[in-house]
Amino acid sequence: VRMMKTLILLFSLLVVCICVMFEHLKEGATCPELFFSNSEYQEKNMECLDENKTAHCLIDDQNNHGFVCENILKIPKGKCPFFDNKKERMAIRQCQGKNCPSEEINSTAAVKFDGCYEEYRHDEL
Repeated sequence: VRMMKTLILLFSLLVVCICVMFEHLKEGATCPELFFSNSEYQEKNMECLDENKTAHCLIDDQNNHGFVCENILKIPKGKCPFFDNKKERMAIRQCQGKNCPSEEINSTAAVKFDGCYEEYRHDEL
């Protein structure tokens, strides 16, 4: 019985870790490119649906592109979602560059805006 409780606890922790895992894209791949090729994005979304979440392809605070399963957020005009590695979740920051959201968007729509994938200097976070 004690062994079973331990296994259940370990499995529960594993499931929680998978929910917030940022999965890096293959070397050189970017979220906007991947979104428009679509098959890998759809495959990841199917995995996320098992967690009642939606696939997001985001840049993280280290300028890596990758997938994460998250709930859809409303992103204000001029802002972008990104993956905050310290908090292990999606967060919002100011858009960089020229192509930024000119109105409120859903977090999944960020891939349409190049400014959301500009590299950030760490002091700008």
